[in-house]
Amino acid sequence: MILTSPASGEEVANGFTVRGCSRTFESNVQWRLLDRTGEELANGFTMGGGIDGPAPFEFTIEYATTKRQIAHLEVYEEAMSEAEGFPSPRAVVPLVIAATE
Repeated sequence: MILTSPASGEEVANGFTVRGCSRTFESNVQWRLLDRTGEELANGFTMGGGIDGPAPFEFTIEYATTKRQIAHLEVYEEAMSEAEGFPSPRAVVPLVIAATE
């Protein structure tokens, strides 16, 4: 799992675009945006690469918050029971998110 945009520490606004490349089970890429307290502001999924090899992905994040703050974007593969104890692929990027109100 590789994130190419946004960059670590980048300031983003509501409706920002995330880009990267993945190779996950059934091409399923999960994501969530957490505020500074760990509260989930948004979540979803998109499609990336799978059994046929790596492929790019892109999605847009809409969120609501009253304060400009540091947040964390997590993009990951859902843990599968047959993972044999290995951690799931995960990318975590700290961001500065703008207030929406």
